[in-house]
Amino acid sequence: MDYMVANPEKFCLTPEATRKGIIETHQIIVRSVWGKLSPDISKLEGDGNYHSIVIHHSGNQGHKDPTAIEDIHMNKHRWPDVGYHYMIHPNGAIYEGRSILYKGSHVFRANSQRIGVLMLGDYDEQWWDFDDSLSKKHLETLKLFIRTLKRYFGNIKYLGGHLEFAEAQGDERTCPGNLLMKVMDSLRVEFSLDAPSKI
Repeated sequence: MDYMVANPEKFCLTPEATRKGIIETHQIIVRSVWGKLSPDISKLEGDGNYHSIVIHHSGNQGHKDPTAIEDIHMNKHRWPDVGYHYMIHPNGAIYEGRSILYKGSHVFRANSQRIGVLMLGDYDEQWWDFDDSLSKKHLETLKLFIRTLKRYFGNIKYLGGHLEFAEAQGDERTCPGNLLMKVMDSLRVEFSLDAPSKI
């Protein structure tokens, strides 16, 4: 399926119109519908002109409920909001996390102009825990979403896993797991995007 989406640089969409357009394109479940906690907007920093898409996974806990991510980020870490901009469930549902109008909290010391997309589940194969299989539905939803983000943000040039962005900051990570990293190069080729090492 190919979505026809207006590029805001061409049609001069406002930031809020861009947010709503992305939501409508994928019937994204907005934060006000699924969230149990209210973001503290006063502590968030505006962002835009995005140049990168950063792919994450839930990790060893394998959370697939966005409220579990909300609880970790806002109750445990005491952040003013969920750190990721979007969360994709294996069934294809997409949840809005932190509004795309604000800078995320998903890459240590390198969040500006980077859209955080969480693939809900555990995609790091380790002998001591249960891991999820990367389903066709989950991957296809991610592909459609990357295409939409590219259309709405004409400056997007980079795509990578969390660990690739973190390395530049001296922060070692395994996120988004080896299963997602196995497809990262093919995603970059498909969408004509570069690895973050070229930033």
